[in-house]
Parts: sequence; structure tokens; C-alpha cells
Amino acid sequence: MRFTQSITVGISVLAVAASSYAAENRRQLEEVVVTAERQEASIQDTSISITAFTGETMEQFGIRNQSDLQNFVPATTIQHYDSSVRGVGRNFRNLGGDPGVATYMNGVYSEDLYTATIGSFWDIERIEVLRGPQGTLYGRNAVGGAMNFIYKGPEDQFNYSLKGIAGTYNTRDIYGFVTGPLIQDRLNTRLTFSSRRHDGWVDELGPGPDLDSGDEMNVALQFEWFINDNMRVKLRSNQAKVDRVMGGASGGGLIVLRGEDFDGTRNYERPNNTVRNVDPAQVDPLAEDWVFPGYPVLTFTNPQTGEDILAQYPVPGLHVSSDRVNHARFAEVQDDTRCVFFDRENIDGSDLCAHTNGLNNEKFDQQGNQLEFTWDVSANATIKYIFGYNDLLYERITDDDASYSLVDDRQFYVNHEAEYKSHELQLFYDFSDSFTLTSGIFFYDSTIDQRGDFFSAAPTTPVELTGAYASDQILATVAPGAIPGNPPLTFLFGTTPVTLDTLRAAGGDAPSGDVTIQFGPWVDANQLGNVMHGPDTNASDLTYDTRTEREAFAAYSQGVWDINDRFTLTAGIRYARDDVSGREGNAQYAASMATADAVGLRLGELNIIRGALNPATLQPTGAVPLWLDGVPFSIGLYRNLERSDSDVTFRVNLDYEINDSQMVYGNVTTGYRSGGFNLVFFSQTPQYEPEELTAYELGYKASLLSNTLQLNASAYVYDYSSIHTFTSEACTDPTSETFNNSACAQNIAESTTSVIAAPGAEINGFEFEVLWLATDNVTIGGNFSFTDSKYNEDFFIVDGADPNIPGSLYDGLAAEAQRAVNINGSQLQAVPETKGSIFASYVLPLGPGQLELMGTASFIDDVYFSPYESQLDLAPAYERYDFRATWRSDDQHWIVSGFVNNALDEVGIRQIIREGAAEGYRRTAQVTEPRVYGLELTYQLN
Repeated sequence: MRFTQSITVGISVLAVAASSYAAENRRQLEEVVVTAERQEASIQDTSISITAFTGETMEQFGIRNQSDLQNFVPATTIQHYDSSVRGVGRNFRNLGGDPGVATYMNGVYSEDLYTATIGSFWDIERIEVLRGPQGTLYGRNAVGGAMNFIYKGPEDQFNYSLKGIAGTYNTRDIYGFVTGPLIQDRLNTRLTFSSRRHDGWVDELGPGPDLDSGDEMNVALQFEWFINDNMRVKLRSNQAKVDRVMGGASGGGLIVLRGEDFDGTRNYERPNNTVRNVDPAQVDPLAEDWVFPGYPVLTFTNPQTGEDILAQYPVPGLHVSSDRVNHARFAEVQDDTRCVFFDRENIDGSDLCAHTNGLNNEKFDQQGNQLEFTWDVSANATIKYIFGYNDLLYERITDDDASYSLVDDRQFYVNHEAEYKSHELQLFYDFSDSFTLTSGIFFYDSTIDQRGDFFSAAPTTPVELTGAYASDQILATVAPGAIPGNPPLTFLFGTTPVTLDTLRAAGGDAPSGDVTIQFGPWVDANQLGNVMHGPDTNASDLTYDTRTEREAFAAYSQGVWDINDRFTLTAGIRYARDDVSGREGNAQYAASMATADAVGLRLGELNIIRGALNPATLQPTGAVPLWLDGVPFSIGLYRNLERSDSDVTFRVNLDYEINDSQMVYGNVTTGYRSGGFNLVFFSQTPQYEPEELTAYELGYKASLLSNTLQLNASAYVYDYSSIHTFTSEACTDPTSETFNNSACAQNIAESTTSVIAAPGAEINGFEFEVLWLATDNVTIGGNFSFTDSKYNEDFFIVDGADPNIPGSLYDGLAAEAQRAVNINGSQLQAVPETKGSIFASYVLPLGPGQLELMGTASFIDDVYFSPYESQLDLAPAYERYDFRATWRSDDQHWIVSGFVNNALDEVGIRQIIREGAAEGYRRTAQVTEPRVYGLELTYQLN
């Protein structure tokens, strides 16, 4: 029986595991104070589904990263950059969009969860995870929930602590802080630092170091200034740096789950992975649908009509195919099953391996500042001002072909530069003992630039990116008289090279939504140039540049009225507005038969005229490189976008206090997330509309059995509309009025990657958390959540990553409709139906101190990473078991811990990256950590 089927208890608020002794010498649950509603209050008196962790509890459980954290939060999953709460999050890393779960650091909003979780959670005061829309007390849109990271502040007494960790994979971590007064009773300070390193735990079979290593540094300096008895200022500034070997992330998975062949193995022979229609009755060997002897004939089924479709892989240079070559055929490893994880349910950490060329790297440089000014104007009124400034530069290189070929290669470099500024002014006013009001205004500005470069790092530039490949663009110079009049083909695409700079110059002033197109020759691999901050590459085939600028404003107010001793009414309202502008530029090499058609030649005839194909055998001559997909050229696209969104959200909540230890609450809350842009992809749907959510929740909170048992539970129903769904979108007919995708118009793509607003979804669920001080020595706790999520309205979209319905076999708008899939009834992406954890600890005296033994088990159910419920995109359920033994001296100065995380070495899949036809429908993944064990030693003064 799976762990999830037998779990019956869970952690409510792990922070309350610390206990005190009552007068009768019985342990009691300690009150935990949170700021979920922007003021300090007991978690048991807060009518929100919330899980809180104190820093002490995180140390007790060894929570140091995203994987650790998500195990203890109901209905929540955390990816590399984003999170999802109760099925609401962001299932794409779109540059023109808004996260579904808001991240706050000391009250300052950040668009990047990575900024808050990149550290080790060292020296943190508390983490609060709020589930459900937080629309009336937070400045930014938080349609799914919010995560608050509150750091420990300066102390008025000198104190310090040092901690070291050593473990497997050469783990070597150092942490420390020092705090104390600079001016007694006036100015206090705190300095915190951490350095974390470990070797990669994915065996690299290529020439580079092992993947998924760690190398992080964090430093933070804080000040707290008591101006007078009524005014105080808090300032925190931090610097974070990362320089590590990548192991996978959004858009860059390195663990191969499925290769290019239909049986899932890798393919090291085919030059190209697309397929073409064939007709056994065709007798012309130069026709696209001629059955080439010796090539296997594949049979596909039309999903709408049930008819068989015959197909073959294209013969290079004879039949039109994708101009993206199969780089794996140049790899040195020829075992087509090696490092392909067919059995996703049984991946062991010791088996993790990958094929790359060793360039994988991730760098992160972030600097943030949070300032808080508080003024107690009177006994009834407090004003608080919060300022935030955060800038970061994120860079990474990942292998894009999942092979370590040094003959023909493709790498992806991206840098992401962001600057966030926010101002928030709050007023807390107590009208009476029974009525309080919290109001605020919020201003937010952000600028995000992202640039990308797809390039080859092979010692010799791949032939399709060399001048030799493009040197015979004018066919007349190769075969005079072969084309009537010997017309140079340059009249089809011009003579000026395309770069990102020429695109910006031409399209910078274009109206919003208009696409500026430039055509140019295929000159050589250096034509496209390099992107800002990027490496000096000499073989790029695609470069892009995007920018998003956002100005946001919100005004909110929430009142709390104690109607009587039993009932409390909370009501709030918020107005939010987002003004967003964006741009995208894309320069790339391409090939098109449209240019060949203009001179009345087919691909095979072009290559025969060029001397690339033998006219008798139709085999490559080797004299000149084959053209694979028509006449090569370069193309550039540029587009400006603008949009404004606004909405009013509300919250109404009624508490009923059953007695001093039990409370029930019910609320209706609306949430909103602004619309956005489909940047980078040049989607035919350049913008998508805002999301809206109405949440109904019923909750129960109780402290029972003389305050030794705590139980929090909630049930909810979400009515969710315009869900931002990441998918492939079929190119429409260029003659239609709705067509606006130039990439499709030039036959560069059969579909585009887009975020589209699905019309509706329904999410129902329940969750509970429990903590029981069973005896003076035994503590038991855990959590469990059930989330039933599904799209509940008809929505037809094309799965461009489904190998069973290749787009190259379908032609025209009607045929694209035959490929469309109705996702009505499908489970939402990245949402496990069940999730839970359970722990038990036992404390016993040992020498001059005490020893705590702890075991934790957690479970995450199946998760789909596409809206189609395809088995190709399924991350199977997995379990994790952790064990710790911690000795604390009686004076609490010394702490020694031994730990084993993921004791069974069972590896789960955190994210699946889906590839289309050009990559052979390959699936790659980012995975969880393998088994890690080690020792921790801490010394603290107080």
C-alpha cells in the first residue's frame, strides 16, 4: 500500500514543535505568531489556511532547499523558479506574465521565487505559506497564494553562531551570523553569511564535470534604528552569487526520459527527425510523397477520421524536412538505451547520468534591499512604509541536444536581467476594541530583459552553419543556364544581413502588435552576432532579445469587526491595475521551399543542380553540403506590445469561536492575475487575458487535549476562469483575418509555443495538518491534501509534442483542426491529486544534553506537465524518507546532527521538458536529489 493511502496525520505548523512545560510539568503547544494578515497574530486565530515554519523548526527538520520545503506544505509544489498552491501557479516561464503565487521577502514583493529560495534558509525567522487568493491585504496579485520569507533581525545583545556541514558528494557548507548593538538602545545590526558547495550528483558521460552541483554564497547586512519611542527603521541588504554546474531547469532538462525513436530509445543514425506523407502510387522519385526504397514505411492514424496515414522519414536533400539536424548522430556513445530512463517510477540516485558536452553552467548575481519605516502615530494608529529594490543577472548554458557530440552540436545560452522597485504605504487603525482597519497603497515598477543564443560549441563549425553551406545561394553561379535567365535568388530575400540591432532599428517605432519582418542572405555562422552579456560564439543559428516593463498600482483596505464574543466578520476590497509594455526580437537562420517554388524547382532538383545529389542514385555526392529544407536564408522578426489590465477583488470571512480552543471560519475570496505577452515565441496569439478566481473555503482550527493536540483543516471550491495554459498552437491559414504569425507565414514552424487562456477550470479539495505531543518525549505530526483539479469547459488545442500526430503529415487549417485535442476534463498541470507527509520524533537524555531522533516520510502523487494527460508528460508519484539524530548540550551552545536524506535513494521528477518534431519528441527532466548523508556541527552563543 502506498504511503499516501495510509497517512492519517500530518504537520500543522512545524514551528510549534518547540514546547514548554506548564505548571503541572506537561508539555504544551507553543503559540506561533505570524504576519499573514500584515499584523502579528496567532496562527490559530488567523482565518487563513497557512503553514508556518520558524527558523528553529527548519533547523530541527533540516529544511535547506525547495525540495525539503515542499514536502511539508499541503497542496503545494515548488519548481526551480515558481510554485503552485492548490493547483494555481505558473506552469510556464513566460517573460511577459505574472506568477500565480506571490513571493515576499521581509514584506517586499519579488517576481522570482528563486531569489528567496536560492539560499539555505539559514538565519531565517519564519516562512509562511498562505494558501488561497490573498487579494485584499497584499499589493501584488496573489491569485494562488503567497509565500512570506521573514529574516531574523538585529538583536540588542551580542550574539553569534557558526555552523558547518560535511557530507556525501563532497558537501561542505559554512554558515554564520553575528549580531549586537552599535549604539545601545538605538542602533542594532546583524551580519549573516553562508557558503554552500557540493559536487554534482548526475554522472556526466561527456567531457565535463558531473551535473547538478552546488556553489552558492549569500551575505546579508541588517540595521534596526530606534529613532525614538514611536519611530523605528529596519534595513536589510543582501548579496547572493551562484556559479554551479546545471542539472536541469525550466526549458533545459538534461535527464533523458524518452529519446527520438518511437520506442523511446535514442537515435544515432537519422540525419533528421521529421516525417513526410508517402503514396505507394507515386512513381516520380523527386516527388515529396515518393516511397523511397529501403526506408521503413510508418503508419499513423488520423485522430478524427480513423484513417491510416503512411509516412517515411525524409531522405536528406531529396525531401523537405526540418532544417534542424539530429545532433545525436554525431555523438560518441552509440548505445541507444544508455542514460535513457524508460522506467520513471524506479529511478535510483546512483543511476543518474546524462550525455552533454560539458558546458552546462548556471550563474546568478542578485542584490536586494528592503527598508521598513514604522511610526506609531498614536495608541490607535500606526503608519508603515516599505521600500524594496532588487536587481539580478541570471545566466546559464545548457546542452540543447542531450548528446556530447563535438562534431555537430547545439547549446542554449540565456541571460535574464531584472530590476524591481516597490513602494507600499500602510495604515493600521483601531477604531475601537471591536473594529480595526488595515489599508494600503502599492506602487511597483519592473524591467526584465532576457536574451538568448542557440549556438554550436563544436571545434569545427557545423556544416549547416558555415559559409560553404550558403556560398551557392545564387544557383546561376553553380550551374549556368540551369534556371531560365539565371536569376539570382537574392531577389527573394535581399542582401542585407539580419541582426537584432537591425531589427530594433526597423521596428522600434512600430505600432503595438505589428510584426516587422526582415529577410537576409545566409552568409555565415557569425552573421547573427552575440547577445549582450553572452559568450563570444561563432556558430549561432538563432538569437533573441526581449524586454518587459511593468507599472503596477494597487489600493486595498480590510476591516475586522468583533461582532460579539463568538463571531468576527472580516471584509476587504482591493483595486489593482497593471500597465505593461513588451518587445521581442528574433533573428535566425531558416530554409524554405517558398523560395525554391518561386523559381519552379523542387528540393531534389535544387540539390541535383548544385551537385549535392547524384541524379542517378539520389545519394549525396559530398561535393557540396545538402540543402535539407529548401533554400537557406535568414529572417528577423520584431514586435512591440502593450496592454492594461485592472480588476477589483474582495474577501468576506466569518469566524465562529466554538470555545477558547476551537474555531471555524468560512470565506469567499476573489483573486486576479493580470494578462501577459507571449514573448520569444512570436506566437500567433501575442497576448493573453487576465485570470480570475473565486474561492470558497470552510476551515477549522483547534487546540485539543489540554493543548497537546493541534488540528487545522480546510475544504475549498475554486471557480477558475481564463487559466493561463502553456501549449503548442497550430499555425492558422495565412489568408485568414486572424493570422498574424510571420514565422508560420514563412513555413518556419508548423505550430508556435503559446500561453493561451483556457476558458475554465474547477478545483475542489481538502487538507489537514496535525501536531500531537503524544508524551513528554514523543511528538507526532503530519499533513495531507487532496486536490481534484480539471479543466471544465471545451478547449481545443494542438499538442505539437505528440509523436502520434506529427504536424508535418497534416496540411492546411482543416487538417490542423483534426489534430486538435479537447482538454475538457483533463487534470491541471503540475498539480498532484494527493500529497502528504508524516513525522515522529523521540527525545531522550544523553550525557550532558539530550538526543532527538526523528524520521520523516513524504509523498507526492502523479503530476502531469502538459494539459493533455499524456503518459509522455507524466511524472510518477514518489516517496522520500529522511532520518536525523540531533544532540543538544544542556546549555544549548552545541548542536551535533547526523542526517540521511532520501534514505531509499528514490528520485522523483520535478519538471518535464517537452520537445517537438525537430527534436524527435524527446522528453527531458529535472529531478530531485539522490540519497545524501552527512554531519552538522553548530555552536551558538545564546
